[in-house]
Amino acid sequence: MGLARRDVSDVLPGVAIAISLVPPLGVVGVCAGQGARAQALGALVLFGSNVVALVLAGTVVFSLYGYRAEAAEASARVRPWRRAHTAIAVGVVRVLVPLAANSVATCLVALWSERVYAATGVWLEPVGGRVAVAEVVSTTVVVAVEVPGALPDVATLLADLDGQVPDGVTVVVDVGQGERIEVGVVGGG
Repeated sequence: MGLARRDVSDVLPGVAIAISLVPPLGVVGVCAGQGARAQALGALVLFGSNVVALVLAGTVVFSLYGYRAEAAEASARVRPWRRAHTAIAVGVVRVLVPLAANSVATCLVALWSERVYAATGVWLEPVGGRVAVAEVVSTTVVVAVEVPGALPDVATLLADLDGQVPDGVTVVVDVGQGERIEVGVVGGG
């Protein structure tokens, strides 16, 4: 927009690039240097999505201001816009696939956390306990509970979680005061 309109400063595109591209790249470098590859990859996906968003926004703005027609007239024999559209489409797909996968994974983790919370609440009802926190971290479910006395049979909790979370997930019950009980692995794996 800074290049399409004379009343907008030429500095605007530089500022947009600086605030949307430089920080994710900085995070990529720091995380990669620390050996945190998953976080570096996530920041790289953010960088890619910002690049694609800038290119798409620029394409829309320049098209609305009539620059596409001028470019088509100037190069009637060569059709570089096909390559540009193909490159934009490939960029969008390359960004949308990891973003969609991350969205699905986030929804599944939220669903599993809710199922663990509900199953643990039912498991603690007979002893008057309550669930403080239930969260899925990687392949481990950590459940922080508050109980007035002894815990119910932990095998019951493991059986209740079978089919509620994926097989192979390790269940850990945090009773507080540094005491953690590894209940076992869901599905016997």
